[in-house]
Amino acid sequence: MRRITFVLAGLFLAINLFAMEIEVIIEGKHFTAEIEDNETGRAFCALLPMTLNMSDLNGNEKYHYLSEEFPTNSRYYAAVEPGDLMIYGNSCVVLFYDKAGGYSYTRLGRLTSIDGLADAVGSGNVSVTFSVKPTVINEIIESGVVNDKIFDLKRLFADERTRKGGVY
Repeated sequence: MRRITFVLAGLFLAINLFAMEIEVIIEGKHFTAEIEDNETGRAFCALLPMTLNMSDLNGNEKYHYLSEEFPTNSRYYAAVEPGDLMIYGNSCVVLFYDKAGGYSYTRLGRLTSIDGLADAVGSGNVSVTFSVKPTVINEIIESGVVNDKIFDLKRLFADERTRKGGVY
């Protein structure tokens, strides 16, 4: 895993480069999911953006089988909560919108808020779009100059504001 060091107000902060939040869009409603820092999470994020036609199962989950297989580390969950994002087997993406349990999954992540989730997914098939949320850290990572670099965030933000003609 790559690390990056930031300087903000004279403090050094070392941050793991995989702290991924993704956007989940269901019927026009936007949700944020925090993806696990594991092989499965990284493999899933490498496929983004993607839109899946997810089917309903048991009135508590939406699922879609991908052609790709994920590295997994499944474990038995006696209880699964609404907003949990899991992998069933090694290729089935599952989004829970109601409580469940009694099966083995690999945890992929979790929605940060489930307000309106059940209404958004409805009772039948639903189209769900997963995409990486843009962040300053992601933009730095995408620049390709991250390994063993130090970034001064105060200066980075000041330079960005100056380029946009702002006075701060």
